[in-house]
Parts: sequence; C-alpha cells; structure tokens
Amino acid sequence: MTHLSLVPESAPAPATPQAVAPPKRGFAYPSSEFELHGLRLAPSRAYPDRIPAPPGGRAHVTEDPRDLNFEQAVLVALERLARGRALTDEQGQPVGRFDVERHAGMRASGLSGLQARLRPHLRRDHPWGPLAAELVEKLSAEEAYWWGVSGRRQA
Repeated sequence: MTHLSLVPESAPAPATPQAVAPPKRGFAYPSSEFELHGLRLAPSRAYPDRIPAPPGGRAHVTEDPRDLNFEQAVLVALERLARGRALTDEQGQPVGRFDVERHAGMRASGLSGLQARLRPHLRRDHPWGPLAAELVEKLSAEEAYWWGVSGRRQA
C-alpha cells in the first residue's frame, strides 16, 4: 500500500501556486496627506529607479547618493544645536553632579565629529553649502563651551 491510496478520490487537487506581485517600492503612508507631504519632501520617491529617500521621511535635496552623508550631517548638526546647553543623559534626565564632566566631554566629542563630517563637503557645490559653513562655526563654538564645562579646555 502506498501513501497515494490514503488520499480519497473526492479530495480536491492542491491549488497551483500563483505569481505574487512584488511589494511596492517606497514607504507605506498612513494617509494620503502623509503621502502628499512625502512627495513634496522627496520627489525621488516618484521615480522608483532612483535611490530611495532615507528612513524617517528625510529626503536628500539633490537626489545624489554622494550628497546623502553631507545632508544627513547637516540635519544632525541642526538637531544637536537645537538641543541647547541643558546637560541631560540618554534618557533625558538631568545629569548628576559627578557625571557632568563625562557627559560634557561626550557632547564636545560628538560636536567635533560632526565638524569633521561636514568640513570635507564645504568645498563642493551644494545648495546647503552656506548653511553648512555657518553650522561648522556654531559647532566649533559649542564644542569649545563643552570642553570648558568638562574641565579639559582646548587651546
């Protein structure tokens, strides 16, 4: 007796596999307003053969992958400068008095890294070039402040 004899003659034949459409490129939007806003932010989403916008809804301006690192650095620098000078830890709580030097040093090191990320791009032709030059100066001033708070004043 084989296993085929256990299947009754009245059993339906197994369904043949159907071709599945590939998933849509781009990002899923919760509503049409978000989709329209996304299209205004990133015209590259309308063209699936181009590089997609980075996650989080931020779009690069020139649709050039070489500019993506620069544009992300500009956005991060704006966010870091918008944080102000309130010293908080990773959870948003005020830093204890014994950890002030350590957190101030970490903040200064991060600002120094952002400057190093922006400086090579200042000689290129990009719409955000003047903004980046201003940001580098502001980041340098903030870095000097945080090195002073950490007790390791940089000359």
